Amino acid sequence: MTIMFNGKFVSKKNAKISMLSDSFLHGYGVFETLRTYGGIVIEGPAHIDRLFLSAKIIGLKIKYKKSEIISMISKVVSKSPAKNQLIKVVAVMEGLIVFSNTLVINPSIYKTGVACLCVECGRILPEVKSISYLGSHVSHFRAVKQGYYDAILTDKKEEVFEGSYANVFWFEGDILCTRKDEVLHGITAEMVIKLSPFKVKFKNINKRDLVKKSEVFLTQTTRGVIPVTKIDKTKIGGGKIGKKTKKLMEIYVACVHPGMR
Repeated sequence: MTIMFNGKFVSKKNAKISMLSDSFLHGYGVFETLRTYGGIVIEGPAHIDRLFLSAKIIGLKIKYKKSEIISMISKVVSKSPAKNQLIKVVAVMEGLIVFSNTLVINPSIYKTGVACLCVECGRILPEVKSISYLGSHVSHFRAVKQGYYDAILTDKKEEVFEGSYANVFWFEGDILCTRKDEVLHGITAEMVIKLSPFKVKFKNINKRDLVKKSEVFLTQTTRGVIPVTKIDKTKIGGGKIGKKTKKLMEIYVACVHPGMR
């Protein structure tokens, strides 16, 4: 792990904030997760724009300029020899923390798809990527513990919102659909919408209708476009990845990493 705290590289042992700070006691802070493809950071400026937007909504002042944060990210990425990295930028009252790990992805998720578990959970300030992430965290690990890839968050009436760590898309015929409000506006989701050769429609959906769709997928910074072939106990598309989803997967990969096939 490579760690930078307020512009200086530090060891894991020395990367500390006070246990009495609002950051620790109240989860008062915001963060972004970025990744690299072949050593290149994907959509860095868009992530930092969202970091500042999240901070503004909760009243947290970030003392660094966006260009300075981009520079810190570049230095952290350069410090590691890994071509595929997971980078986190965390803004708290004590300052700014940037750290990276080698990103390991199981390629089977793109060949067979993943299974998701619907979990009733409402996030406070869903448009903010806050370090107070308990609802998503608990929902995700509840799903993982039962053998699922991720959780799909719903309310008491089973209205679908988002994944614990992802945005949810589905097809209705040749129309690509996703929710617009009361969810985190995903950077990868925005990329997919812009790149999509299919007409895009923003709409809401409930669980009973979502499981009837022939193609469902997640978008996530760390793993791109992830086909969903099972929700709860119901197979999606007969348990096979749909043609339109495959097309979007190919378009996305070609955009972020032209040399990767």
